[in-house]
Amino acid sequence: MKNKRKSAGILSIVLILSIIITACSGGNSGGNGNAAAPDNASGTSDTNSATGADNEPAVAEEHDPVTIKFISWKDGTYNELYELFHKKYPWITIEQVPVNGQSIMEIIAALEAAGTPADVTEIDADLITFEQNGLVEDLTPYIDSSPIFQEASLPQGFFDTMTFNNKKLAVPMVDVPMWVLVNKDLLAKHGVDMPPNDWTYDDFREIAKKLTDPDAGEYGVTTQPEIQMRLLSTKAIADGHAANLQYMNEDFTQSVMATPDVMNDVKWLQEFVTKDGSMQSDAAATASGNVTREFINGKTGFAIGGDWVLPDLKKNAKFNWDVLPFPRGEVSQPGYSIYGPLSLLAGSKHKEEAFLWLSFQFTMEAQKWKIDQGANASVADPELTAYYDQAPIWQDKNIEAVKIAQKNAVIQPGATVPGWSEYNWNNILNEIIFGERDINDIIPETEAWNKKTTELRATLTQ
Repeated sequence: MKNKRKSAGILSIVLILSIIITACSGGNSGGNGNAAAPDNASGTSDTNSATGADNEPAVAEEHDPVTIKFISWKDGTYNELYELFHKKYPWITIEQVPVNGQSIMEIIAALEAAGTPADVTEIDADLITFEQNGLVEDLTPYIDSSPIFQEASLPQGFFDTMTFNNKKLAVPMVDVPMWVLVNKDLLAKHGVDMPPNDWTYDDFREIAKKLTDPDAGEYGVTTQPEIQMRLLSTKAIADGHAANLQYMNEDFTQSVMATPDVMNDVKWLQEFVTKDGSMQSDAAATASGNVTREFINGKTGFAIGGDWVLPDLKKNAKFNWDVLPFPRGEVSQPGYSIYGPLSLLAGSKHKEEAFLWLSFQFTMEAQKWKIDQGANASVADPELTAYYDQAPIWQDKNIEAVKIAQKNAVIQPGATVPGWSEYNWNNILNEIIFGERDINDIIPETEAWNKKTTELRATLTQ
């Protein structure tokens, strides 16, 4: 079966090259929410957390040296993790193949054609396209026989967003968490206490109004797409209006964005601009010099951020900042997280060694290293939960909020949803909330996409 899949990958090179533009149109654009997870940009850790028995070489027997080609955007930031892996498996070296703005499918095809196939890749489009072209392995048999995976306690639904037709097509390279960023100096200036970790969406709105002083150029909320992209769809889950992020139903087959409850959620955030004045519209932000588009400028009270913002904030912020979990809604307090898909390529000549790199991501030393960079632990383990308290990146910050965000995280969908790149949930809501688009446009847009994804799913599962 694996040889058959490899042959399919090679024979489909021409097809792949012909569909690169359409297959990757959802890649990193903000237009459809199918952006690849941002790189963990905080570089090497402040301390070497990966010490002790876990970091000893896996076996003492002799092995022929193997080099694993890993297609990645990491741009040098994961060199330390590569070294930790090499220390554990001394006969295996990770060679990063840079993306450099190319389509990953194009890189795979070029390496196959040259006779030097890649082994592992991050994913820049939907996983279904990769699977349909025979490019990625079904990881199920590898995972089922892996001691590392058998010993790891993984969260419920861990593979939901990376499974299609009962095939596990990827594992998370990194679990990218998000929090509400808080400007504590602005809170203090306006006589507002730091909210507790069980704060509510009503608290969020009321505090945002208190922090707003247009004469001083200060606003409660940063004018950023992340507020709509992350906070609004999380609120829909928190209030029981949607089962999953991006307004998806329980089994990711339909959008509920056009339901009355979700449309009322959209109106709720729109009123921050049109009624409260605590968040600027796109036009107003542009007219005032775009200062309120960036939390780091110190002129806004709240923003949404993930691990990628931490290095810049720690280095350059001129004010006292902290983090809070996403607020509590009427039924729950979910958080928001992105998985960066990591797949084993069907054309790999070193599948056993390549899977060791995938499984290594879930060892204790790799998990601690990622916490040091600001990422979530993907494995549920008391030792990892306790490690948040030791991680230098979170010293003097609201560590309990970080733990809550990790515990309550809901994973962004999309990688295995048919037609996801055509689901216009992101652009339309930006245009409604920050612009002047009619909110009722949501209804025909959602109905059309629900019809299309249903039709596509039927063809893919035949």
